[in-house]
Amino acid sequence: MLFLRSAPLSLVLLLAASASAQSAPEAAGLGTVTGLVTDAETGEPVVGAGVAIPELGLGAVSQRDGSYVIEDVPVGTHAVRAAAYTYHFETVEAEVGEEDVALDFALHPGSAAGCASHDH
Repeated sequence: MLFLRSAPLSLVLLLAASASAQSAPEAAGLGTVTGLVTDAETGEPVVGAGVAIPELGLGAVSQRDGSYVIEDVPVGTHAVRAAAYTYHFETVEAEVGEEDVALDFALHPGSAAGCASHDH
């Protein structure tokens, strides 16, 4: 009989814990950075470009259409870097909020060996 009386309370506690676990990312203040990586001279998409937030260890690779998505980015100002083979890389400061941030990169072609290994 004691088990039956405590069962509804434990069910309520379980549901409350589940609800708080599901809303944890929202409470943590996370956002998403999305955009396109294109060639600055031709406007064509750059496929396979790495877009990263090095300080956080987060990143993504641009798709066939040049698009990328980096999810679960903590709210705040972060340096976002785009780089691809045979292109100069570009770094931009972005203010990330809890809503999506659109950040496009137009990369400039570099030497045949690529320019992703040095600053400009």
